[in-house]
Amino acid sequence: MILLLLLLAGRARCAAMTFGGWMDIYPNVEQVEAHPELFDSVSLGMYGIAADGSVVRNPIVPDRSGLMAWARSHRVLVYMTLGGNPKEMPGAITGAALERTLAATTTLCASEGFGGVDVDLEELPASAKEPYTIYLRRLREALKSMRPKRRLSVTVECFQDADGEKESFLDYAVIAGIADEVRVMHYTCPWGEPGPIMPRKEFAESVAYARSRIPKDKYVAALPWYGHDWEVPSNTGDDILWTQTRGATGLAGPPELLRVHGGRLVSEEPAGELHYSYTVEGRLHEVWMPDARTFAWMVDDVRKAGAAGIAVYQ
Repeated sequence: MILLLLLLAGRARCAAMTFGGWMDIYPNVEQVEAHPELFDSVSLGMYGIAADGSVVRNPIVPDRSGLMAWARSHRVLVYMTLGGNPKEMPGAITGAALERTLAATTTLCASEGFGGVDVDLEELPASAKEPYTIYLRRLREALKSMRPKRRLSVTVECFQDADGEKESFLDYAVIAGIADEVRVMHYTCPWGEPGPIMPRKEFAESVAYARSRIPKDKYVAALPWYGHDWEVPSNTGDDILWTQTRGATGLAGPPELLRVHGGRLVSEEPAGELHYSYTVEGRLHEVWMPDARTFAWMVDDVRKAGAAGIAVYQ
């Protein structure tokens, strides 16, 4: 039910924007398939780029043939999300590996019916900027030479200011000139320590900065509908979803945690997210989780910023 509430709340607020999301590991797609009118696209992280440039199936992602058939029947665009091991980049997208990647990507688009490619390469060194940009240009050329032409979406991390972007392998403006859309991931803010997935202040700063560098007709705000369960003081943990159960996925979502450990979720301000603490085997855990209210103010903010669309993870 929480997923459905988020879908309906998000779509109601972004009537003039595109609406899509990533459907990767978890198999709970029934509520998505029940509401095709809400979606313009879905992105499937079924494949990744290997060290030699080949495109390989991700074994932990369940079969998505049913979802793809549903999407095609309702004219919902399906993106193939391509990731890769940062340690194998940029070698996997240069030289002979680049040619192999491009050929494999277009072959899969044609054989499996993907309407576009979503490039989601993260945590590359700053020195990878040039080969990464060349890869995007070549991929765009390959996708636009297909019949019908395929769309290119590029997913990038968020920055609060120009200094962060300059220190990275990304150039928002250049990427926007290549891609059909640029998805800016407005989440994962704590970066290694317990805290909100994306506090209000940092969210507002990252949205403003993205809009200063990316034309509004190409700017897609990627928003979180997942939380994180941190173990303290090691500051390790896992992303969690509301409806997860330990029996089904090995990880418990907030409702199950409350049933087992008691206590209550607290709405924290000014962060704008839910917070919960519990102890298991003598170890303190902290959980942070956006809820429908979080999602609502995020969608309102990016709509006011003039975003072309939103994409939700996960």
